[in-house]
Amino acid sequence: MSYFEDEEIQETKIFDIRLFQLEKKWKFSDDSIFLSKFTAEIESKIDSHPKKILEIGSGCGIVTILLSKWLDGKNNSFFAVEIDKKMCFLCLLNFKSNNVKAHAICGDIKELKFKEKFDVIVSNPPYIPVSEGKISPSKDIAKWEIKLDLKSIAKISSELLKSEGRLYVVYPSFRLGEVLSNFFKVRLKPVFLKFFHHSLSSKSDFFALMCQKDVKHKTEVLPPFFKIQN
Repeated sequence: MSYFEDEEIQETKIFDIRLFQLEKKWKFSDDSIFLSKFTAEIESKIDSHPKKILEIGSGCGIVTILLSKWLDGKNNSFFAVEIDKKMCFLCLLNFKSNNVKAHAICGDIKELKFKEKFDVIVSNPPYIPVSEGKISPSKDIAKWEIKLDLKSIAKISSELLKSEGRLYVVYPSFRLGEVLSNFFKVRLKPVFLKFFHHSLSSKSDFFALMCQKDVKHKTEVLPPFFKIQN
């Protein structure tokens, strides 16, 4: 842990995994778990051949770790890209701590080159436009669209996906129209949509979306998820 001499490290246990997080960095929350469950539920019902799965903006690695556990036995190959060097190192540490076979790649997804395209891309990307709110100095690139905005996510995902490849994302519900518009422009068709609510009486906080490249499927809105049932 010498790499993090100036950082306070927290340890969390969830779903039988051991996860290290940095106190001053953006930590995983409900949206990451929701995205992971949404992705695993759909992918487990699709063909069982080994898949190349890329996570864009992996943070501490929680999504890739959960997918590797929940899609276990399918011989999938996992790649996790993170632009923040400390978070990328932490991601690698979490992979090793949980015996997850995944490649942690430190770099800007807009500049990276891959030899092959991917079957699946998953991302819990920055979600606040830079024109909105007060930017936190320590958590800025994880939350605000400074290094990676919605338009870039759409373009990059379309370029890196195979034909009929699938993209899974989570965004605040108020951005749904904008998300769909950007994805349509790059041939990513919405196939499954699911909303998250903190309670039965609350409005939707965010949504998970699966889009597929170059297909003509109808869009199916799945039953919503309520964190608190009463």
